[in-house]
This record gives sequence, structure tokens and C-alpha cells, in this order.
Amino acid sequence: MSDSINLIIINIFELIAAVAGTFYISRYRVDRSTRYLVFFLWFTVFVEVIFGWLPTFVETFDFFKFLEDTIFAHNKWIYNTFEVISSLFYLLYFANLIESKRNQVVGVNIIAVYLVFSVFNLAFSDVFFTSSSASNSIFGTLLLVLFIMYFYFQMLQSDKILDFYKSIPFYVSIGALVFHLIVNPIFIYEHYYSHSVSSEFVRVFLTILTIVNIFMYSCYTIGFIVCSKKNKSYL
Repeated sequence: MSDSINLIIINIFELIAAVAGTFYISRYRVDRSTRYLVFFLWFTVFVEVIFGWLPTFVETFDFFKFLEDTIFAHNKWIYNTFEVISSLFYLLYFANLIESKRNQVVGVNIIAVYLVFSVFNLAFSDVFFTSSSASNSIFGTLLLVLFIMYFYFQMLQSDKILDFYKSIPFYVSIGALVFHLIVNPIFIYEHYYSHSVSSEFVRVFLTILTIVNIFMYSCYTIGFIVCSKKNKSYL
């Protein structure tokens, strides 16, 4: 399976999730977190379609050759930026679900620390234009796991556990948790992510990346479908 086919498959599932989310929020009354989730899904589609394909277009089509010696010939910088934005979104998404105001403030402060750390790491290291930031990925993943575990603990302590399958955040938590736990650690070995260095690693990486993306965005899509049937009065 070529790199392009993998990317096309990922884009399709991203688009399906975004469309399903748009249908859901347009038909039912939802909270701001769900609306922001759908907006973020469309933002993801935009980044993946435009910047995910741009290096290929620059390399393949003469029309884009004027970008050959610019930062747009590569997309590491945009994905490093997107990694921070994505982690911030998911952390804020689950922080907003914290019922205890005191713990919510603690969560927001932790997110602020992550933001400062990530910006400084990208600004004062040499990874921004060359490779993915393993430090940002690991830190963001650890925090996300912490926030999601608290979300589960909070849900277990309430009556919401009886209707967990009617909750959009539940599907988001499953998809995001599996994705970040599987994919982000792989970026530690990104120096092998080159056909000239290890074609086998590239094939394995792309296969895992594609499968995990399918799983995550399928979780989101299923969540929107299930909740559209079960939660006709969802707020």
C-alpha cells in the first residue's frame, strides 16, 4: 500500500467523522464542547488535506514548483504546530468535563504548563522544521491519559455510568486514548522513518497509523450516530 493510499484512507475517515458531527450538531441541541469538537474535526480535515498533500504536490506538479525552496515543501513544522493545538484541544475538552471547580482549575493550570513547555521546546530546539517533537508528544500523551482516567473515575462515581454509551465524550475518550497511546510513542523512533534508512519501518508505521486513525475516527462517527438515535434531548 503506497503512502498516498494510506493518506487518502485517513482523509476519508476524517471527513466522515466531520460530516457525521456536523449532521449531529445541526439536528440536536448540544453543548459547546461537542460543537468545538466538530469544529476541531473540520480543522483537522483542513490541515491534513492542505498541508498533508502539499509536499507531494510540490514534488510532483510543476504548478507548485515555486514552493520548492520554501517551508511549504515540507510539513514537519505544520504538524509540530498541529500536535500542540491538538493536544491543547483534547486536554481542554476533558478539562471542561471536570465537575469539581477546584480540580478544573488545577487541570487548566496543568494545560498552561504544557503549552509553555511545548512552545519553548519548539522555539529553542532544532526539531521544528526537521522532525516531530518526541518531548511534546510524550508530555501531551501522559497528560491526556491522566485527564481521561479522571474522566472515567468521575463517570464511575456518578449515575452517568448507566448511560455511558449515550455520551459523546465516552467515544472521544476511547478513540483519542487508543490513538495517542499507540501512535505518539512511535515518533520516538522517527529517525527511522525514511525509505532510505528503513523501508520496512515505514511500511509498518504507515500501516499502524492508518489502522489507528480508522479506529479513532470510526469511534467518533459511531458516537455521533448512536447519540443521534439515543439522545434526542441531548444538551
